[in-house]
Amino acid sequence: MRPEIRTHLFSALFMAVLVILQVSVVPLMHVLGATPSLPLIGIAFIAMRHGSTPAMFYAFPSGLMIDAYIGEVVGISSLALTTAAFAMGFFHDAEKSALLIRSGKAVGIVLLGAVIFCVIYVFAYFRTLDFDIISILLRHVAGAAAYTALLSTIPVLILARSGSRLKV
Repeated sequence: MRPEIRTHLFSALFMAVLVILQVSVVPLMHVLGATPSLPLIGIAFIAMRHGSTPAMFYAFPSGLMIDAYIGEVVGISSLALTTAAFAMGFFHDAEKSALLIRSGKAVGIVLLGAVIFCVIYVFAYFRTLDFDIISILLRHVAGAAAYTALLSTIPVLILARSGSRLKV
């Protein structure tokens, strides 16, 4: 099997596992109404390693799978994940991607993507603005983005520790 096909199959399987974990385990991990986005972390690493286009290629179906499970409005998660993948893909550098993924900058990129994801998701999901906007921004945007960035430190530390032995 060609290496490109193997990479795409691995990425697709990886994103499917993250989506399954997102809909099954993550609802049990909420803190003050904020939950992390595991597919966003996976998309961030794909965007940093391969660029915007492959990340958006995996973000859209991942978002559709999440929306299909939730059963409310189809397309919000896809829009939010695809837009975040596009923004995080700007930090792709083919020569330095292996170093970027293993550095603290990766957590900052995940935080940026999480803020974009949460802002789009929250404001597309809430149909009326009768709610307290500051409370929504603090709980659902800042809280979820910080929680997602905090969880992204785990793969960054694992990749930094493993050095060149582990291929992403």
